[in-house]
Amino acid sequence: MKKAWRETDLVSQLIIGSVQEGIIFHDLELRYQVWNAFMERLTGLPASAVLGRHPLELFPFMKVGGVMARLEQTLAGTDSGSIDFPYYIPATGKSGWAQQTSTPFRDPAGGIIGVIAIVRDITESKNAEMALRESEERYRTQFNLASEGIIVHTLEGGFLEVNETFARLHGYSRQEMLRMGLKDINLPGQAKMPQERLDRLLAGESVTFEVRHVHRDGHIIPLEVMAGVVLSGGQSVILAFHRDITERKQVEEERAKVEARLRQSERIESLGLLAGGVAHDMNNVLGAILGLASANQASHEAGSAVHKAFDTIAKAAVRGGEMVKSLLALARQSPDEERDLDLNAILWEEAHLLEHTTLAKVRLDLVLAPDLLPIRGDEGALTHAIMNLCVNAVDAMPDNGTLTLRTRNLDQDWIEVMVEDTGDGMTGDVLARALDPFFTTKPVGKGTGLGLSMVYSTVKAHHGRMDIESEPGLGTRVRMRFPACGPGAEAPRSEEPRPASAAAGLKVLLVDDDELIQSTIQMILEVLGHAATLVGSGEEALAEIEAGLRPDVVILDLNMPGLGGAGTLPRLRALLPGVPVLLATGRADQSALDLAAAYPGVALLAKPFSMADLQKHIGALART
Repeated sequence: MKKAWRETDLVSQLIIGSVQEGIIFHDLELRYQVWNAFMERLTGLPASAVLGRHPLELFPFMKVGGVMARLEQTLAGTDSGSIDFPYYIPATGKSGWAQQTSTPFRDPAGGIIGVIAIVRDITESKNAEMALRESEERYRTQFNLASEGIIVHTLEGGFLEVNETFARLHGYSRQEMLRMGLKDINLPGQAKMPQERLDRLLAGESVTFEVRHVHRDGHIIPLEVMAGVVLSGGQSVILAFHRDITERKQVEEERAKVEARLRQSERIESLGLLAGGVAHDMNNVLGAILGLASANQASHEAGSAVHKAFDTIAKAAVRGGEMVKSLLALARQSPDEERDLDLNAILWEEAHLLEHTTLAKVRLDLVLAPDLLPIRGDEGALTHAIMNLCVNAVDAMPDNGTLTLRTRNLDQDWIEVMVEDTGDGMTGDVLARALDPFFTTKPVGKGTGLGLSMVYSTVKAHHGRMDIESEPGLGTRVRMRFPACGPGAEAPRSEEPRPASAAAGLKVLLVDDDELIQSTIQMILEVLGHAATLVGSGEEALAEIEAGLRPDVVILDLNMPGLGGAGTLPRLRALLPGVPVLLATGRADQSALDLAAAYPGVALLAKPFSMADLQKHIGALART
């Protein structure tokens, strides 16, 4: 057989040796019969060490990977072709990748007498291929594990590639998203990219913008997108990186709410400062009107036309005074008179009052914490604020509904009071302006628009917080939170003022810089039977007293140039220790209360006041 092999070998050894590929002949036992120079260089084994030997004697690696099996199949005439395989030569330590193409070698009669194998060294290309595959795998891994959503899409918006993060962000699988496009996830009206943005991208710009996509479950996802145009397969496509900015948007929205509340607070404070600036002069004007009206009213028979006219003037002045007080409430930085308060007790009183006045078809529910901590505050201001909220709630339920008053301890430092109704509720626009001074949805003559503004100012003055929640048809909920002052405090109730009888024939020293007030009070005093000495400043008053004037009562305006009431009072009290003093002021705040309480025989007289008010205060002081 070997002789037949050699006789049929027509290939020149010279040609075989010069070919830059490995050429191998296997006999019917698959032993090597030809081993050219290329194979010697590839393996490092000379032909003398290989010829006549079986492949597995020299190359054990051929047993795995299908190399030996392919030779056996080729010899049997059942298979031929190419196979790639890694090689390792134990004798030389050489390794790499080879490609072997095997075909049957036949005699002239067509019988298979061996196998011809052509071997190529593909180590370099295989390494490059593997490096590319590793790079692609690494890219694919990084692509899918990226924290940002990444997509490649056509200019029309069809998805060409989508990473796992982008798919997961939208609630779909990657395979599902590859069958989708921007039109499937954009909000209505955003289905197509704006032409201006597309033009910038096509001009080579990298564009950053924000979009809102629709999640599979319907909720909205705010995203920040950085996009650019790249070439892929000879066409321009868009590569876009998407970052979920939900948390950032929530922070921005919360900051916007805080800023809106700050602007609201600043508007209210500005109005309060304006109100404080004009209150003194306005109360002087109203005081003159009320004083003269009440004095002239007392001089005419009840029921007469003149009496009725002055009664109308007096009521108008009183109403104006209440308006000024409401405006002054906006300027209040601290409660007028602080004490420990039980808000449950205040709410019980409010409920009792409502049941006998405004409540008709409206049901009232009280849900009060039995262990509610007390707070430090102004009982009158808080009562007025809560009543304001209750009246608003009742007005919002003209037919029927439920008004709920709740209290609870938030923790050891804060308590919460909630006024909730099931009424009409407010639209977003109305809710946004609810705290604006003078804004009201009530008909003309039914509200001033100061209610909620004053409530907010009262809560703020008590170092509290206030939030309003409302939707059309779902009612309104107002939450007020106040710092607690610790358990065990009681809420003292203010004593009823003692009735005062009129006193007559008194010498009154009136200290006021406003000539309108001077003439008005002088007239009232004369009607009441008193004698008045008028001066325009504290300095003049002290000079008169040092010169020998001894009045029975002093009416001292608190707000004047120079010493003013606060600077005059201690000097006045030193000169006249026992003479009663009425401190007249249009702002009876805590500083005025403290000043009056610091000296015996001193009382506050709030402007504007009527003749009856003045008579009562003078009578009360005259008896002390």
